[in-house]
Amino acid sequence: MKIGVMDSGAGGLTILNAIHQKHPSLDLVYLADDAFAPYGSKNIDQLQDRLVKVGRFFEDENVCAIVVACNTATVAAIDTLRASTSLPVIGVEPAVKPAFRLSKKRRVAVLATPVTAKSPRLNQLIDLWKADSHVDIMSSSSLAFDIDAWPETEEKVKATIHALSEDMLAENIDTLVLACTHYPLVKGLFEKALGSQCEIIEPSEGVTAQVVRRLLESYPMEAQRALVTSSSNKGRIELCCTKETKSFKRLTQWIEDADAITLKRVVKL
Repeated sequence: MKIGVMDSGAGGLTILNAIHQKHPSLDLVYLADDAFAPYGSKNIDQLQDRLVKVGRFFEDENVCAIVVACNTATVAAIDTLRASTSLPVIGVEPAVKPAFRLSKKRRVAVLATPVTAKSPRLNQLIDLWKADSHVDIMSSSSLAFDIDAWPETEEKVKATIHALSEDMLAENIDTLVLACTHYPLVKGLFEKALGSQCEIIEPSEGVTAQVVRRLLESYPMEAQRALVTSSSNKGRIELCCTKETKSFKRLTQWIEDADAITLKRVVKL
């Protein structure tokens, strides 16, 4: 079975890595829509139009399901994508529910892109689960884009994380929700800046579990066979980007099993 995974850049690779680690027999097609990045600077109409084009690309690739491995695209356009395709579509939502359950001091920060930070969906999730917790919604207009440009932007990324972490420490935050799939790529920098007293939550395991549920619902017999892990049945990873070939080096550096990559190509949407 082949699964399509998309993001504006490298962030969705945190989801791809989790799926591949848990179910290495699945084939994965990753689309980095770097020609349209950053998604966080686009308006809702632009994102909805773009995701419909992404959906058509994955249909042409004969995938069994589409993973929108981008918080911004999920909150802005996933309903439009679902209405335009018959394929199962799995999105990424900020993992606020487990964060509120874990927080001992009831002090939670949610770090997102500006589009996600302002989205009604994020605020609905927070209102649903926060109970008596104090919540800081924080955003960065540049961090995801700078992570995509790593390693040239390493010092800038570190400076941004340091500044954000200083604000969190001043607010006595003990649980951080990384509400952008790019951010877990540099989770170690957040851990270093915030210390062991702060729990950091990201959504890759939850999304992987939802992918499996949707596959079993939509293709019960085929999915049961495909999800059986076998050393002789290793899935392939195909990398696609919408801008230029130099992006492949940046993407590959974040893939945990680079030996599984069998194809790299530029596509036009």
